[in-house]
This record gives sequence, C-alpha cells and structure tokens, in this order.
Amino acid sequence: MNGFTPGPWRVEEEEGNFGVFAGDRMLAVVTPEDTPDRGERKANAALMAAAPLLLRACRQLKDLLENNRVVTEDRFIINDADARATLLDALMRAEGYRSGPPPQA
Repeated sequence: MNGFTPGPWRVEEEEGNFGVFAGDRMLAVVTPEDTPDRGERKANAALMAAAPLLLRACRQLKDLLENNRVVTEDRFIINDADARATLLDALMRAEGYRSGPPPQA
C-alpha cells in the first residue's frame, strides 16, 4: 500500500449524512440509506475519522510490546503474545498487507 491521506481527519454532518474529511477532501460518507440509525452513522464516521490516530497508537504499542512480555510495578510478568498478535493483525490489515476475515478469538 502506498499510503493514506494524512490526518487529522474530522467528521462533519450535513442533512443526516456524516462525512469524513481531511482538510477539504472528503474521504468517506455514511448515509441514512447505508445505516438508518443516526447514532450508529455518527459512531461509524467517528471511528473512521480516528483511523490515523489509532494506527499511530497501534504502532507505538507494537514497539512497546516487542519483547512479548510486560512486567508490572509488582514484578508480575504478563505474557502479551495474544495481544501482540491481535495488534499485529490489525496493523497488517490497516496498512493493506492482509485481508480476509480476521482469525477467530
């Protein structure tokens, strides 16, 4: 994948439609025909608009989890292999390297 439109992305509502914009570019729109419930339309658009920030957060977390374990203040060791695998799968999908249904939990 070559890349995506850089953030920040924002949501704007017009006549019941929720558009996702970056600057003056419309990236997506959620319409009543697609999703009849207004709250669900707004939530879907908000999730899309958060995509660049979520991708950045996932990349940062992946870097923190590289060693496959987390040690708490009480010296309790948590194996984060499952969380890391899920995070890596999400990143691969977000960056266009993986498609199809995600593995079942």
